[in-house]
Amino acid sequence: MSRNRRPGLLFCGLLALVLSAQWAIAQETTPTGPQRWEPEIKKFEAADEKSPPKPGQVVFVGSSSARLWKLETSFPGLDALNRGFGGSELSDSVHFFDRIVKPYRPRLVVLYAGDNDIGKKRTPEEVAGQFRKFLAKMQQSLPQTRLLYIGIKPSIKRWNLIEQVRLANDLIKKECEKSPLATFIDIDAPMLGTDGLPRPELFVQDGLHMSPEGYQVWADLIRPYVTRDARLGPVRTLYDAYHPWTPPATLAEWETESAKLRTQVQVACGLYPWPEKTDLNPVIHGRVDRGDYTIDRVCFSSAPGQYVTGSLYRPKVSTGRMPGVLCPHGHWQEGRFHDAGVVEAEKQLASGAESFLSGARHPLQARMVQLARMGCVVFHYDMIGVADNKPLSHRAGFADADASLWLHNKLGLQTWNSIRALDFITSLDDVDPTRIGVTGASGGGTQTFLLCALDSRATVAFPAVMVSTAMQGGCICENSDLLRIGINNIAIAALCAPRPMAMTGADDWTIRIETRGLPELKQVYGFYGKWDDVAAHCFPQFSHNYNEVSREMMFDWFNQHLHLAKAAPVQQSDFWPLSREEMTVFDETHPAPADALDESALREQMRTRDRAAFEALVAKPAKEYQAVMKPAVAVLLPTATGEIATVLGTPRPLTGGTIAQDFTVTCEQTNVPCLLLKPTKASGKLALWLDSAGKSHLLAADGNPEPAVQSLLDAGWTVASADLLLTGSTANETNPYLTEMKSVSPSHVASVEGVDYTGFVYGYNRPLLAERVIDIDRVHQALSKMDFNRIELIGTGEAGVWALLARSRWPQTAVARTLVDLNGFAFDEIDTALHPNLVPGALKYGGLGGLAAIAAPASLSLFSAEATPELAPLQKQYAGNATLQLNSKPLTRDDVVTAMKVTP
Repeated sequence: MSRNRRPGLLFCGLLALVLSAQWAIAQETTPTGPQRWEPEIKKFEAADEKSPPKPGQVVFVGSSSARLWKLETSFPGLDALNRGFGGSELSDSVHFFDRIVKPYRPRLVVLYAGDNDIGKKRTPEEVAGQFRKFLAKMQQSLPQTRLLYIGIKPSIKRWNLIEQVRLANDLIKKECEKSPLATFIDIDAPMLGTDGLPRPELFVQDGLHMSPEGYQVWADLIRPYVTRDARLGPVRTLYDAYHPWTPPATLAEWETESAKLRTQVQVACGLYPWPEKTDLNPVIHGRVDRGDYTIDRVCFSSAPGQYVTGSLYRPKVSTGRMPGVLCPHGHWQEGRFHDAGVVEAEKQLASGAESFLSGARHPLQARMVQLARMGCVVFHYDMIGVADNKPLSHRAGFADADASLWLHNKLGLQTWNSIRALDFITSLDDVDPTRIGVTGASGGGTQTFLLCALDSRATVAFPAVMVSTAMQGGCICENSDLLRIGINNIAIAALCAPRPMAMTGADDWTIRIETRGLPELKQVYGFYGKWDDVAAHCFPQFSHNYNEVSREMMFDWFNQHLHLAKAAPVQQSDFWPLSREEMTVFDETHPAPADALDESALREQMRTRDRAAFEALVAKPAKEYQAVMKPAVAVLLPTATGEIATVLGTPRPLTGGTIAQDFTVTCEQTNVPCLLLKPTKASGKLALWLDSAGKSHLLAADGNPEPAVQSLLDAGWTVASADLLLTGSTANETNPYLTEMKSVSPSHVASVEGVDYTGFVYGYNRPLLAERVIDIDRVHQALSKMDFNRIELIGTGEAGVWALLARSRWPQTAVARTLVDLNGFAFDEIDTALHPNLVPGALKYGGLGGLAAIAAPASLSLFSAEATPELAPLQKQYAGNATLQLNSKPLTRDDVVTAMKVTP
């Protein structure tokens, strides 16, 4: 027997060895830690590559409770993306953050993780530590994105761990309280029954994962956060840590988009349509000879009463026409006269920023001298209110409601001066107009990319320490109403493409230019096959500057792209600086122009100019008028874009057989609550009746239709209304526009005490009136998809003006008739930047009548509408057409009923 057993023992031993070896191999090859989720993460990436998600969505991430959530059921119409995976731990979400959160640039992240951590005996402190890591990644990569953390749930399966769960939740809640963008959602109590135990109906059979009823509890708790209209939150400001912009995906899309962006910039500068160019009448005098180059003093007229001053550097010896270079100086102290002084110069020399005392003390002159030595004609010109450019102030003025309504701003004045400087330098006999470079730093960098965006004659650009996705420019000369709505400096700089452009960054707001900004620019330049014609390099060892290190990068860029044929690399050389006296343009022989206008006189002249230009335009036939006006109105009052969804509520019966149905029109981050009243015998006709009181104006105190509305219902009309932004259900919300306008930026001198420069608010955010007009667009689009054969638009209360402006931008067939009460409103009566109906540029383009005139010949019946000068453009464009009716009396609710019962 013993001999028969030994082979069996041997076999068993060998089998054990084999199994042990296989187990060991499996242990070595089976992924552990975050790597075990790699297949799921790759599936996300494959899906993204096939159908790239849009930026700005709500991203749900975390463990299986997040993965199993049917978001469309809980949040109909929400632009949400689910990136929950497996039975992951919080550390896994941290590990894969750069792949499943960051690329989407979401507006909101909803995180549920930590449940499995506690289940695997991680301590509450460890779980909270992982949350801190996740939050840190959010703050670093997505500084403007909000985070909702759903607390670890009290489950049946892990009820024995409830104390650890609650301690972890307490620690994470405290972390959330430290960040204004993080919110802790406490789900403990809502998931417990009266016995203090988890409610069984909220879970599936395993006692861990949730049933539809469980997800409903969660959805109800977080719905106010994920569906809240983003416009009710803080507005965008120039000091935001991150200003994102996503380029279009194709060349065709970019060419369409770039045309719109260029118009937006031109309108924001107050230069659309282009003003007439008057004679420059340049005065060039006072030459200083420095051996291999010369410097002249220059003054010319950019417009009547406006002058540009500067220094013109030329090579002493030249053969043929030379490249021209424009250098707007930026915000260095005293501008063109800047002298850093001995102490600061020594610091620059010690840090390696400069090699010569001349350049360390006079870095602006160093740039001009070296470019002249390289064979360029260089015009270094003053910004408004700096050095010789007087009498206007640089940081004061042009910052009140009147300036906004006319789009008269320092940015536009300065940009016009830059365009005329380009006219000047290309007019010189020794300049080759096909080789024009532009370079400046800081505010001069802003002028560089603005000029290149608007004028194709600039062929090479180098904006230093300005182009970024962070702070966009802190001076009123760098900001204007409408300029950066929906875009940033990267987008404006991209308008230079495919012309060569390079830029530098420093230890300031441009420090991330190589990773935030340059990739987007590379994408645009790539459309033209010119990837190498855009470049950026950050020198983080230096603070805000245009020092020798940065200049030499520019010298090489201009050497290459202006075809100077100099030996590379080009290095800064020493020079003999000009004294202030040698640079000063005006002297006894050449005094400052006597007709230079101060702010008051200049603004009156600009108003006169713009009135005359508009009067000439409105006298033209409708097609010509609309061709010019529509691009401008599209900037002032853009139409709604984006995917619109309609979330329907439960129908409810009212008296007389009327059915009431609440619905919400959603689009990206906005929500418009609406009400639809449908009669028993609906005729297919819809009255969209808007009022400043919101949708509740359709109902009486008892919740049934108000008498006038009932009359329309009885006549077969379906009636709809909406709570436009900050009306009706949102009327008591804090007005974020007023909050920001009353927070005065320290970077300028306020024109009105306690009121900020409008360009710092409406340069980044659409005005309230524009948002309300867009809301009307969205509601109209949603209703147009329903089964109505005729839609008529009514506007009462303050909504009359909003409805008229909305209608003016629609196709002729959008609505059959428009009936509105203007309440005697006129843009020329707005005297404060705090007015809710302020629209920058409204008066420049003819006021209410001028803006509405692009609706001609649509049917308009206007009440409380006197034949005032502001409505004259409307009458001129309609030219007596009976489809325009002006009534001086108010529009009553009975008038609405009477009019609607008569079908024209």
